[in-house]
Amino acid sequence: MKLSNRLKAFVFSTVVLTGVVMAISFTTPVVNNPPVTGEIQVPPEVKQLLQHACYDCHSNTPHLKWFDKLPVIAGLVKEDILAARKHLNFSEWDKLSKTAQQSALWQAYNMINSGNMPLPSYAALHSNAKVTPAELSGLRSYLSSMRVTIVRDSAKNREALEQWGKPALSVPQHLVSANGIRYMPEYRQWQVMSTTSRFDNTTMRVMFANPVAMQAIRSNNIHPWPDGAIIAKVVWEKNMDREGNIHPGKFLNIQYMVRNKTTYKDTDGWGYAKFDTPNLKPYGTPLTFKSCASCHRAANQTGGIFDLSTSN
Repeated sequence: MKLSNRLKAFVFSTVVLTGVVMAISFTTPVVNNPPVTGEIQVPPEVKQLLQHACYDCHSNTPHLKWFDKLPVIAGLVKEDILAARKHLNFSEWDKLSKTAQQSALWQAYNMINSGNMPLPSYAALHSNAKVTPAELSGLRSYLSSMRVTIVRDSAKNREALEQWGKPALSVPQHLVSANGIRYMPEYRQWQVMSTTSRFDNTTMRVMFANPVAMQAIRSNNIHPWPDGAIIAKVVWEKNMDREGNIHPGKFLNIQYMVRNKTTYKDTDGWGYAKFDTPNLKPYGTPLTFKSCASCHRAANQTGGIFDLSTSN
């Protein structure tokens, strides 16, 4: 059966148009790639993990698949890459302080370990992005080797014990963070929810829950948490005496998470605040708090709260 001249012309035009669209798609950059200013320096096995699992979005050297460059899809890929770079860019590692670098790597570990990164939708189409248990274990081992040296001074420990639970008692209580959350000294009357220890920066924490939060924990009403729930986290340096006993050292900061799904809808219903040093200096900007929310999504099984204890 012969095709009519009109049909032949239509088929030919369609093939040519498709070829032109594909040629334009594959030769036009999906996103601009700035120069690398400071590549992250880590052991080869850690670098390999980051390159295949993270670099396509979190670097200036992405290696995109052919289907990432198709019309419409390319626009979505561009948005994802720009957002990812804004949050963390391994090609501009030199712009972060040493402390921020360690914190970023631990956040990356937590996101991978929780299954939130690489994005499941991305990993489904990019099998090379998946992280093996052995790779994750290697990353954890590397991060553990970067721990800050623990202070071993009995005199300092005794002084620290005398200050336990006394951060900024003489500081005015009207201090307010950038997103409107005030310093709340009443946390001292709340119940202890849990105690935690950070291996990456050798700090110890005590977490307090206000009555609304504690009732939610006891009744397992945390999906979602009720408005009015507040978590306070008090952070100290972690010191070790000559006998190997762990004690709180210098007071570092107090952090709050305040639940209000309407007021803090842009940060998953939680408002974040942090007050640094014994002077309780408000820390951060609204952009900082969005970064907090991004990290806490790794704890989505407990409504965004890390180290939740439900045994109270």
